Amino acid sequence: MKESYTDYLFRNLPAIYREDGKDGYPYRLLSLLGDVLQELEYEIDGLHNYLSPERTRAEILPWLASWVALVLDETWPEGRRREIIRRIVDLYKWRGTIEGIKTFVEIYTGVRPEIIEPFKAGWIIGVRSTIGEDTKIYEPREDPHSFSVIVNSFEKLSVEQKQKIMAVVELQKPAHTRVIHFGWAHGFWQVGVRSTIGMDTETGG
Repeated sequence: MKESYTDYLFRNLPAIYREDGKDGYPYRLLSLLGDVLQELEYEIDGLHNYLSPERTRAEILPWLASWVALVLDETWPEGRRREIIRRIVDLYKWRGTIEGIKTFVEIYTGVRPEIIEPFKAGWIIGVRSTIGEDTKIYEPREDPHSFSVIVNSFEKLSVEQKQKIMAVVELQKPAHTRVIHFGWAHGFWQVGVRSTIGMDTETGG
């Protein structure tokens, strides 16, 4: 028979408190507190779970995020919130960089965007040549502190999803830079454009 928690506590008392056995006052006192003390011990033993983004309860996530100076967007799917907490310390190293912006957007949408700095890239037929989507006519003098964000996905993004992506980019970009264009493209593979198996290409029936 499994030992009760009260018996476990009683067995670990100094011998002088166990002289009267289970009929004594110490045992009767412990029997009143046994269940409460057992619950507390379970909580203490499982403390490491509260500190794990993967295992903690959903309602603990905002508290856990506050440890790393992160304010969670509660409208994000729970899995995304857990992932951002798990990766945030490493992501802070990349904050304000092209890599950081791409990664933050990818965590939320599952789609890795393309960042185009206009003074580094021009239009390319079949790659960047869709007027209003991924091609834009700029002023004669390009702003070296500006960039465009192009998001390619299989599914058409909703207005809310687009707004979230724009908010993420605005939050993560350097303060002195500005986004001059967001491009949204969706569809299936095109040779030389979207044709990487397992990355941006799917086979359907």
